[in-house]
Amino acid sequence: MTNTARTRLAVAELTATLTTDFDVPTLLQSVARHARDGFDAYSAVVVLLDRHGGSHPAVHLVAEALRHGISADPLLHNAGPGLSSARDGTVTMIGDIVAEKNPRWASYRQRAMAAGLRGVRAFPVTAFGLPLGALVVHTDNAWGTLRPNDFGQTLADLVAIALSSGPIESRRASTSDNVDAVLRGTTVISFAVGVLAEYFQLDVEQARDRLLRLARTHGRTPTAHAREIIAALHVSPVDPAVSGALHEPPELAPPRHIDL
Repeated sequence: MTNTARTRLAVAELTATLTTDFDVPTLLQSVARHARDGFDAYSAVVVLLDRHGGSHPAVHLVAEALRHGISADPLLHNAGPGLSSARDGTVTMIGDIVAEKNPRWASYRQRAMAAGLRGVRAFPVTAFGLPLGALVVHTDNAWGTLRPNDFGQTLADLVAIALSSGPIESRRASTSDNVDAVLRGTTVISFAVGVLAEYFQLDVEQARDRLLRLARTHGRTPTAHAREIIAALHVSPVDPAVSGALHEPPELAPPRHIDL
């Protein structure tokens, strides 16, 4: 069911990223992908609490990885186990949505069954005792006993570390400020991915991968390059590629090196 070597490599890759000048939204997207692949899941998403929502804060989806590239009902992520885990800071789960008879999350269960889903685990993202969100994993078969829950919580803890530290320029900011920045940055990235998807006739996954490649070749973080794409659209709505932001530069920058 779950490949131990693959999960170890996932953790190694993510922890290595945390030692660099990383881009938080991009790291969260990597977490979602590793969770989807590591759990052989239908989908894996990261949701963050909007802590400005009073005593009953809502959650917002900031990263998702889907097996078929088609987004499921958003209420599967911002209601039911995902919402409970994000608010309460606890693991929530349903081993078999179809077989288990439990009145809790009745509306969520109906939506999940309609989508053909059978199992769900939500792993809380917490830092300094403060609930921040959750990593929510859905499977289209019963969860069973072969999926390692410790892998999911490790990924959720890495999300908490990323939010607590943030990129270099904001490491003096509070964790709550980082969450707000991620919510804004995710909106920017989503908009830019939509521009790329429409311009090049790509699906969402392909457009997101193109954004990552463009950012790398232009020497920017994905969030910074997403802003360049949006600026290009505002300058030239008919053809946003005129500015060059939608294509790789004609001359790639030399690779970075360490001066001894």
